[in-house]
This record gives sequence, C-alpha cells and structure tokens, in this order.
Amino acid sequence: MGNIIDFYQMVEEEAMLNRLLVYMNALQKMFEPKSVSKELADRLLACRPNRRSMKLEQIFNAVLDLYPDGVTIKDIDVMFNPEYRVDVMKILVSARKRKEYSVIWPGKFEDGKLIYGEEGYPDYKVYKIRDYDITFVKLGGNANEVFRTDQL
Repeated sequence: MGNIIDFYQMVEEEAMLNRLLVYMNALQKMFEPKSVSKELADRLLACRPNRRSMKLEQIFNAVLDLYPDGVTIKDIDVMFNPEYRVDVMKILVSARKRKEYSVIWPGKFEDGKLIYGEEGYPDYKVYKIRDYDITFVKLGGNANEVFRTDQL
C-alpha cells in the first residue's frame, strides 16, 4: 500500500497528493513545519490518564484543525507514549482522510520501515511503509528522510 520515493520525484507523482506524505528531519527547512507537541500535550493532560488512549485520535484531529490545509507538522513524539497503546501511524493516516497535511517523521528510516525510538525501550515502534497508505519521501539515499501525510 505505502511507497517510497525520492524527493525529486514529488512533482512527477500526482497520485501522491491524495496520500499522507512523511518526511524526515532533513527536510524541515523546506516546509516550515508547525510544532504540535505543546498543544497535544496540554490537551492530553486535561484528560484523565485512563482516558488519554481513547482521546488521542480526537485530540490529534482537533490540534490539526488549528492549521490550514497543506500544513507540515512536526514534534509528534507525545503520541508515542507507551501508556497510550495506540497505532500512531494509523491515527496519522486516518487524519489525512479528513485534512491534507504532511508530517516530519521523528525517527529513522531503514529497509522500508519507519522506526521510532530505540530498540529495548517501551516507546520503540517499527512501521512497515508497505502496510500503510503513505508515501515516504526520501532525499536520494540519505538515511535522514521525510514522511508526508498529504499522501494518504
């Protein structure tokens, strides 16, 4: 389902515009991404701890609605709290069906997988790009790549 393209291919890939685009930190300067961490954290803290997992998707959508269509966001680390026990990628993809946006991936890209955290830690997650309706935009072989949500 998901695919990986080089940054220079973006213009040629008209179909990408309907999918979540995921970028790596290296492309932040090109997109002027908006940080969502404080707003997400504040809204999650306003919920009772036992309700945060259930409310995360709703809160993420509400925060995303604060920004115009086509925005690129960053700093989604709060979503990876292991206590939430959610599929963050699924939330990102679902939100893209409502609103056009892209995301700067806060982790690594290796062998067709987006990786968050470090192996052995509770927040460690691995997402196979092919399992999600996303387009991962890479910088021609650079390990620090880009993930866009406007590709869903």
